[in-house]
Amino acid sequence: MTTSTMARPARKLDEFEELVYMYAARMGPHDESQEQHALRIRDKRAPAQVSFLFSIAPKMCNFLGNLHGGCAATLVDVLSTVILMGVSSPGQFSLGGVSRNLKITYLRPVPRGTEVRLTCELVHVGRRLALLRAEIRRVDNGNLCVVGEHEKANTDPEVDQRI
Repeated sequence: MTTSTMARPARKLDEFEELVYMYAARMGPHDESQEQHALRIRDKRAPAQVSFLFSIAPKMCNFLGNLHGGCAATLVDVLSTVILMGVSSPGQFSLGGVSRNLKITYLRPVPRGTEVRLTCELVHVGRRLALLRAEIRRVDNGNLCVVGEHEKANTDPEVDQRI
């Protein structure tokens, strides 16, 4: 497991925030980059929301120097799952579930070096299905660049299931 360079929030984290931080820290970085990433957890009153602040690195870009669509989809997939795992419980999305549908809408290009905020929001979580929403915005002007909707299916075994 790699060591995370994600900035830990200065204040004391509650249980939900600690879980989100732990899962997010485990997921990155997966390379030699020592780039600093920031995590901000908004007030957890409905809906739960987490945002990640980072810059678009060259390895995230296509040949035109903009954020690659596949990279944007991967970011939405992985980081929206982080918030779901933060609200999970045994038998309900504690393994993260599997993607059922991932819809990405690309609105504007995001050039290399641009600082962005990826915000993930938990829209609905039930026993079997969950719906998450994510958006990538430029920090400098607030322009919305990418919107994602992520449906997840629960794959956890039943808590009282016998083997």
